[in-house]
Parts: sequence; C-alpha cells; structure tokens
Amino acid sequence: MRGRIKRILGIGAALLMSLAFGETVFAENELSDIKIEIELLEDGSGVVKEYRQMNMDEGTELFIVLEEMQDSELLGFQVAGFEEVTDWDSDDSREEKAGKYGVIETDDGLELVWGIGDYGINEYEVTYTLSNLVRELEDGQALLWNFDTFSDIPAENLMVEISSPEPFTEDNVRFWGFGFEGDIELVDDKIVWQANEEVDDSNDVTVLLQFQPGFFNTQVSVDDTLEEQREMAMNGSAYNDSSDDIPIAIAIGMAMVGGGAALGATAFAVKVNKAKKEAGRMRFGLERMKDNKGILYEEIPYRGEDIAGIAYLLQDFQKGYFEDYFSAYLLKWVTEERILINASKDDSIFGEKFDTEITIQQYEEERQLHPESFSDHIENLETSNESYEMGLWLMLLDAANSNGIVGDDRIKKWAKKNAKEVETFANYLTAYSTEYLEKEKLVTFKEIKVWGTKHLVAVASPEGDQLFDRLVQFDNYLEEIELEGFANRENPFSVEEFLLWNILYARSEEITDQFKEMVPDPTNNDYGYDNGNFVYHYWYWNGMTGFRSNWSDGLASGGFYSSTSSGASGTGGATSFGGGAGAGGGGGGGAR
Repeated sequence: MRGRIKRILGIGAALLMSLAFGETVFAENELSDIKIEIELLEDGSGVVKEYRQMNMDEGTELFIVLEEMQDSELLGFQVAGFEEVTDWDSDDSREEKAGKYGVIETDDGLELVWGIGDYGINEYEVTYTLSNLVRELEDGQALLWNFDTFSDIPAENLMVEISSPEPFTEDNVRFWGFGFEGDIELVDDKIVWQANEEVDDSNDVTVLLQFQPGFFNTQVSVDDTLEEQREMAMNGSAYNDSSDDIPIAIAIGMAMVGGGAALGATAFAVKVNKAKKEAGRMRFGLERMKDNKGILYEEIPYRGEDIAGIAYLLQDFQKGYFEDYFSAYLLKWVTEERILINASKDDSIFGEKFDTEITIQQYEEERQLHPESFSDHIENLETSNESYEMGLWLMLLDAANSNGIVGDDRIKKWAKKNAKEVETFANYLTAYSTEYLEKEKLVTFKEIKVWGTKHLVAVASPEGDQLFDRLVQFDNYLEEIELEGFANRENPFSVEEFLLWNILYARSEEITDQFKEMVPDPTNNDYGYDNGNFVYHYWYWNGMTGFRSNWSDGLASGGFYSSTSSGASGTGGATSFGGGAGAGGGGGGGAR
C-alpha cells in the first residue's frame, strides 16, 4: 500500500511540476546502468561520483535535485569532459547546452544540471561533494542519506558503493539499505548495494551507516542516539514491519507543516528521545558497550531455562539473530543426544564443502509426542504456551523423512517451500523474547505516547541491568579467547557451551577457521586424547554449518525476509521497499 501511495504522489507531483515549470521528460529516455560511488572523507564529508549509461531521446538537459540538505552543503560539482557555466540558462537549446554543466538555485535548494548533448547512447561521469554526510550522535556517528538523484528516469541496473579512509570491517561499521529490493554487503573493505529490481520514483536509495565515536572527525551533531535513529529509519521497512509506521508518518507530517520534512523528523525524534529518557529507558547499544569496555565476564552469562528469551538483549548489539538460534539449538540437541550429525568432507575446485545428514533419535516417539505440524504451530503462534525451541524442533521433525533423517537437499527444499511460515516464526522471536524478559522480571516495557503515537520503553530491573552488562562483558571475553586457548585452560563451562555461545555471538566463521588450524587433517586419527575430542567437535561443527547453509539458501530462494535475521543486524543482507525516515537528500532527478 505504501508503494502505491508513493507512486500516486509521485505522479501527482510530476504533473504539477510539468504544469508549473515546463515539460519534464519521462518515458522515452532510458537509464540502463548507474553506479554511485560514495567516498567518505575524514571530516565526514563525501565525494559522490555517478557513472551513468543512458539512451536519450528527448529534452535538452539532465538535472539532479538537492533538497532536504539538513546540515550539508554543496562543496563542488563537475561533469567529466564538460565545461562549467556559472549562469545556467535552462531556456538555451540542446546544442547550446552540449558539453556544459552548471548549478541552479531554487526556492527549496539546488539543481545540478548538464547538457544532454547528442541523442542516442551517452555516458556521463558526474561528481559532486557534500559536507557533513556523517554526523555526531549522542553515542556514536552516522550517515543517513537518500542518494536518489535520477528516479524520474527509472534505473534498470543500480549499484551503490561506499568507501572511507579507514577500511570498513565487520567491527567498525553497521549498515542498512532502504527503498528497493536488493542486497547490501561488505565486500573487501567497501559496502556494496546492488538492486534486484528497476528503481524508479516510487523507490528511495537511502543508506544508514553507523559507527563508534571518533571514526570520523565530524563537524555537526544531532540530538539522537544510534538506537533512536535506527528505530526511526526502520519504521515502515522490512527490517521492522510495524503497524505503528502510519501514525508515525502522520505525526512527522504534522511537524512538516511547521518546518519541512527534515525539521519535522528531527523534532519528532527529539521529542520521543526526551519522553523515553523520562520514562527510565535502560542503556542500549554503544552506550552500554562503552560502559563495559575492557571488562571480561568469563562465565556463561545466562543459565536460565530458555536462551531464546534473551534474544531482545543480544540483538541490541548485533548478536543472537534467528539463523544463529537455529544453529545453536542444533548443537544443543546433539549434546542432549536428541539428534546425530553425520558429516563428510567434499573437496573440489570450488573449495571445501561438507555434506550433512541429521538423524533424529527416537523419531517415531518424538512424532507421537509432538504430532502438531510446523504449519499448525504457526497458526497458533500467538496463543501457544510452547517455548521458542519447540517451533524449531517441529521444523526439523517436519523436514525429516519417515526414518527421521534430514539431509542437505531435503532441508533446502523444505525451507524453500515453507519460507513464508518460517519468516512469520522468525519475526515472532523479538515478541517472544520481550514476553519472556517481562515474565522473568528482567525488563518491563512501558507504553508512552508522543504526538499521538505509541512507543514502548524498555526499563531494566537491577537483575536485568546486570544481565545485560554480563552479556556485553561476555562478548569482550569471546573476542579475547580462541578455541585452542580455551581448550588449553581450565574453564567453568564445557567446549560444547563455548561453541554454542560463539554461535549466538555471530562468531561462527571465526570458529570454523580456528577448527581448520587445530585439525588440519580430520581423517588422521594420530591425535592425542584432547585433540581426538576436537576431531569429533570438528565434524559436528562443520556438519552443522553446512546444514545451516543449505537451510538458509532454501529460505532465501523462497522469499524469506525477517527483522530478526542477520540482514537486519547491520552486517549485510537483503533490502526492500520502505523505511529510511529522517534521511537527508532524496530529491531525485531526470531530464527536461
């Protein structure tokens, strides 16, 4: 519905623009490819370079609209191979504008313009520089900007690439994309966002990057926290598909009447921030991580009956996502002897691969004990008193054959077929966790109202606050110790627990690499007792990761997308329509 409303508004605005300012050209011109490179500089400014491949049939000039600039200013603009004109005249002919570019001041901002030149296939290299793309927040730094500069002419292929003076890593940046279906990933030391659909004026190209304090020498600040900014941006997106986004949009719209979209969004965010603080909101994100920097908690941080119950807390610092819980429970069931994981190694020219087969012990008894299908479980999800673990167990039971065996191909096919039901179950994880935390009297959730919109405020009990601190401190501990170091010392918990918590803390890839170093040849039985144990762990670890990979591939091919998946964690994944509130830029552009 949001997409349809935006399309209608876009068409209406286009008609008004054409009546008021002259004819704008849409259908005949084509934008086959556009690559947008954003090079962030040390002071938080950014050099934006666009490479466009276009087929032009109408109009005399191309233009980029720069509005909603917030604290940013245009520092420079040029078109490669073109000559600058200081006094641009849009009434000039196509021939007079050919090979030239300029800047037009409007009532709402600026337009960057250049001549189309000859009709037919053209390539343009456009560069402009903006100040203060990265701004200081209360507990970190962030970029939130809509890089739509073209959408009056739909882009058939779009790629966005972002770099910085200090290479991006999984440890120093969190990133999200809003506005179109695509994939955003960390590739080498850059963030790359690729569209999987045509991007037109019903879409946005909004990027949110968040950093720890001091990553850039920022020049301006905003009275928001990182969490508040994320919450604002994610409303209305697939990261956070909430019914509250409509009243929030109305509230921002009311504020816009008084001062524009950017001021309205900012005023609303400040108001919400103040109300949450007054309600006793607990410390989140980088604020809590900063308070616990250098403190190690070397024991299991939570020994309650249900590890899924603390997902809400783990996800605040990018841990404990849905896929991680599936993997963690697989290892839990191995240690409880509920399943067997059989893995074989398959080396090929494409690298190392593990074929996995899981056998459910006492399958017939388990099926009789739990006759409910996964689909039935999803239908009764909101009223069920079952643990979150039970839903994952039913998933595995459903995927098994009549002998209780689930192989890679079988779980992949099952996941593809049931992706949307799994998506519903994944989205339920946060609600399940908040209910659990309230039941255990660790966190309560108060409801407040700001400008007619409802917001939940998380307030921790002393026990809940201590647990949250210990979860962060345990992350510090896991960062310090590797698998081999853990094996060579006395520990208050087992190797199996060490592996399980590393999964919940999104360190599966690191553990896989460490297994390769510890067990270079798993087929060699000439190990001592301790290393022999790690051969066993090696097989069930790699069997689990291979099984998870096939399950994830099946879900992806079935259209799975969840706010609790790793894609919402700020470490990459799928992007979709909607979201991005509070962003600067986004004025669009086209030809006329």
